[in-house]
Amino acid sequence: MSDDNNRDDKERELGSFDINIINIMTHLYKSAAVEDEVMETLRKLNFEYHSLLDKNNILEEKVNIDWKTNLLKYRDDYLTMIIKSASRILDIIPNEKYVISYVRFDIDNFSMLNNRFGHDKGDIVLVDLANVLRNNSRPTDYIIRFGGEEFDVILPSTDLKGAITYMDKIYKNFSSLKYNFENTDVRVTVSSGVALLAMDFRQIKRINGDMIKDEYIKLQKAADDALYDAKLSGKNQYKIYNDKIDYKDIRTRYAAMTVKA
Repeated sequence: MSDDNNRDDKERELGSFDINIINIMTHLYKSAAVEDEVMETLRKLNFEYHSLLDKNNILEEKVNIDWKTNLLKYRDDYLTMIIKSASRILDIIPNEKYVISYVRFDIDNFSMLNNRFGHDKGDIVLVDLANVLRNNSRPTDYIIRFGGEEFDVILPSTDLKGAITYMDKIYKNFSSLKYNFENTDVRVTVSSGVALLAMDFRQIKRINGDMIKDEYIKLQKAADDALYDAKLSGKNQYKIYNDKIDYKDIRTRYAAMTVKA
């Protein structure tokens, strides 16, 4: 048997936490005491437990941490980890959708800020945004320094309503920050794009690692498209991805606007 197969078998093993959750659910079913709210709570506990284990393993490997912001560095298997955690609870919640929200943040006019005040001031803003994201996210969320002034956040088990609530909280907290560089009051804003991935749990049973990575790439592209929509619309705002919008046109118009500036 290959190392990959051994690894997969190990990942599918039930730990004591899983067994306890299953025993509780079995008892509830046998006692005819099943309540949707209780089952939902048990489901979330199981998912969050395994999500935290996965994140803890990543954090223990210091090579995965961006030294400047203390956030995760980008990796191509984060979505795979989330889906695998979700797949552990498939048999107890049939016929449900699993929704993940993905956000890409970009600090507006960041190059201009660096050029005018220096990279040390730009670093202050980077760390501040990282702290706002960290302080307003759940332990199971993935907060990533994607590169430069771009940050990604993956929100497991989060639908559109939850994503909007999250975004409003982030914008409220970041907009409250005040900067004064070289005796000049500076207003720093952020633009962002939000994309959602909704998967039928029966679909998750059939999906493989390569398919998840493909979905990860599509999800990032959708969030990036929505980000450009926010930039073109005036910045300092977020946009939700809509597959009815011509994002190629938006990117072309934004590029032309940037050249003129």
